[in-house]
Amino acid sequence: MKQQKREWMKRGQMIFIIVCLSFLLGSLGGSVAANIVGHSGKESTALFFKEALKSGTEAGFGYVFWKYLKYDLLIWLGGWLTSGIFLSGCVFLFRSVSLGFTSAMLMTAYGGKGILLSILAVLPQNLVLIPLYIFMMTASFYYASVWHENGARQRAGKREKRRKQTEYCILMGASLVALLLAVGIEVGVVSGFMRHLSFL
Repeated sequence: MKQQKREWMKRGQMIFIIVCLSFLLGSLGGSVAANIVGHSGKESTALFFKEALKSGTEAGFGYVFWKYLKYDLLIWLGGWLTSGIFLSGCVFLFRSVSLGFTSAMLMTAYGGKGILLSILAVLPQNLVLIPLYIFMMTASFYYASVWHENGARQRAGKREKRRKQTEYCILMGASLVALLLAVGIEVGVVSGFMRHLSFL
């Protein structure tokens, strides 16, 4: 039993490392793509971003919550399916690429001030969202492998399977608490920063 537990812990750590590396590579890829787009049409790109930020109305709590919930939900759902890890991976990769792309585009549009804008407008909520998505992607990968192994070897009974399913549902519930915190930061704190930035 202890040996099996150690094996699962090692597997979980390996999955976590792979997920973190995937996120870093996705963010880097998004940044590279933004620089390519920015250099090929820097003026039009900068103008588009500036106009979008100036004219954009403040999003409500429900809208922002759904914006982030759909990533969380799709990653979690992928953990239930046999080939769902592909769904989770695609959603996770898209999120990491879009984050890197957005941050790099802000720097393209605003130059040196784009660094400050990224710190104030993108970083605060993502201090919660990034660990959340990494954790959920790790859990999705881990539990998907649990269902597969249990199905192939039939070692676990119905009670053990139910316990694992309950664990996975509890993780989703816990992720919603973190999600509410991130949305509160974006709607309550980031919006306040954006209203007081004179260069927008």
